[in-house]
Formats: sequence, structure tokens, C-alpha cells
Amino acid sequence: MTNLKICLFTIFAVFCTSSVKAQNESANETSGTEKVFKIFQFPKNQIPRIDGKSDDWEIVPNSYEYGNEMLKDTEDGFGNAIDHTSDLDVSVKVGWVEGLNRLYFLYEATDDFWDFGRFSNKGYLNDIFEIVVDGDLSGGPFIYNPAYTKEDLKWDSQTEAYLENHFTFSGVHAQNYHIYTPPVNNAWVLIWGNQHWIGDFPQSNYAYDYNFEPGEEGKLVLEFWVTPYDYAPFEGPQKAIESELIQGESIGLSWSVLDFDGGEREGHFNLSHDTRMVKDASYLRKFKLMPIESELKDMIKAEWSFEVIDMEKKRVSFRDESQGEILKWEWDFGDGNYSNEQHPIYQFKEKGIHKVVTLTVEGPAGKSKHTKYWEVMIR
Repeated sequence: MTNLKICLFTIFAVFCTSSVKAQNESANETSGTEKVFKIFQFPKNQIPRIDGKSDDWEIVPNSYEYGNEMLKDTEDGFGNAIDHTSDLDVSVKVGWVEGLNRLYFLYEATDDFWDFGRFSNKGYLNDIFEIVVDGDLSGGPFIYNPAYTKEDLKWDSQTEAYLENHFTFSGVHAQNYHIYTPPVNNAWVLIWGNQHWIGDFPQSNYAYDYNFEPGEEGKLVLEFWVTPYDYAPFEGPQKAIESELIQGESIGLSWSVLDFDGGEREGHFNLSHDTRMVKDASYLRKFKLMPIESELKDMIKAEWSFEVIDMEKKRVSFRDESQGEILKWEWDFGDGNYSNEQHPIYQFKEKGIHKVVTLTVEGPAGKSKHTKYWEVMIR
């Protein structure tokens, strides 16, 4: 295929994606009934250890837990049957840490028949936890490029169109993970796309805890994290663009539980209540990146950052990022000058690298101070 054709196909796909996203957002804005799904923010000193244990997640409130009642089968005719059966009971929690572009998951499931270890040359005949992540909430198709016809993308084709679609489009702007629960003699995850590397460390990490054999009942705990990508090409992470996770913003996310009991699949239970979520990000749920819960914050704690906005004129912008209710600020710039502004811009008189700047804040909970040594530098 010529470079011109590839370029035209890509432009068309982006246009279709943007159109679908706009339609989806418009529907959400007018419906007034959209459920707000939440992603718990872990404090930086309480990041989950990936060991297959759930104790790190005990600080997560129940309002962040999503169970059977949220799922619906959309392919095998079971509907909401998972709500009222002892066959399968699942719980999912999702977390994040400000400053890290990672999504943490705790998946706990009790099943009366764990189906794993069966080999299939089609990919899987095992219990699967499938997640789809759209880190920038762009929406739209992400497996099959709408620039191609259905005939072009016939499954397992070796045509130029099929291969071009897979190597340049599938999973690039949103990612689909088929996670084996648990894996046996195979990778922990099957990536539906060309970027198999997103399932490798340090792009992701995982751990299981279970004590049962194939065909037995029991409980499985799966703890893992993944990195969301705005652009995840076949070439690898060195050319990828991570999704930037920002407090208060939302991402697209959904999951499915594929249940097998020794034969064919017995349920495609998913959070979106629409099978199209596996290949079109417009059908994902909107998840909000929440702030740290108030009970996990310090009552008062001074924090701040800075940016040199004009090195020649020695101008530096300071930003207060303190926790708690703050009523008073005092900035000590280390040269005999002070400011009571919350976010001052200060012009230093002299250049140098050994500057010491201190912010002191006061509020109903008391006083807190934070100093940075030799970080503000002027040349």
C-alpha cells in the first residue's frame, strides 16, 4: 500500500473517531443519567505492592468497588443472571497515583469451576478478565479501521488491507487486554492489537494468588497495573506516547468477564452492557480520576513547586500545592525578601545555584513549613 493511501486512511479514521466521540459526549451531556465511575487515588506513601494480596486495598472505600450487580451478559443469553447466582462472584477496584501514568487493578473472583490451562490455537478457551483502556477518552473504533470494508478485515486474512490495519491501527489509540485467570504455560495477557510489549514489564506488572486446580472451585486474586497510551505503535515503547493521568479528568474504561466451565463460553458479562466495547472505545464507561480521600490527607501540609519563566530576568513562578485549609502563606526567598501571595512570581536580584526557599502555611489545623534546598537555580 502506498504512503498516500495510508495517510488518507489514517485521516479518515481519525475523522470517524472524532465524530463518534462527539456524538457520544453529546448524548452523555443531555441524558442526565450517566453513572459516575471512580478511580481511587492512592497516597504516594501507600502505593499498592504487586504481590497478589489485597491488604494494600483495605483503605479503598466501598464506593469504589464494582461487583456482579454492574455486569450484564451481551452475547450468550444470560443477561443479568450473574446478579443472582453462586456460579461466579466478582469484585473490581481501580486505583491511580498522581504523577504516575499507571492504572492499578484489584480483581477478586470466586468461581464454582475454574477453567484454565486448556490449549487453543485460537487464543483462549479459559476464564478471562478482559479490560479496555482509552486513556485520553478519544473514543471511536480502535481495532478495525473504518476506512476499510468488512470484507477487507475478514478474520485471519493475509490480505494487504488486513495486515496494514493490524500493524498500524489495532490497539494504537486504545488498548484491549485479555488477561488469563490464571495463566498456565503462557503469557499472563493476550493483547488484541499489534503492541504486545504493553503486557511486559516495565509497561505493566501483575501477581496472582489462588489455591485450586482446573475444574475446582475457589477464589482468585489478581493484582496488576497497566500503562495507558494515547499512541501505542508496533515499534515499541520508545515511540509510544503515554496517556497523562490528571486529577479530576476522566478516561474511558470497561471490562468483561468471560466465563468458561469446561466447554464453550458461558457468559460475556461486561460493564458496558454492550459487546462493542471490546473494539470501539465510544462504548466504554467514563471513569473519573479522583482526588485523595479527605481522611487520608494530612490536616495541613505545606507543598509547592516552581518554574523559571525567564532565566535572563531571573523571574521564577512559585505555586502553592499545600494540603488542608490554608488561610495564610509566607514565602521566604532566602535573600531577605518575602511574599504573602499564594502563588507569587518573584524576580531574584542575583544568579546562583545555592538558593534556599521556604513556604510556611497556616490554617485552623496549625502551621506547616516546606523548604527546598538548591533547587531554584538562576544562571
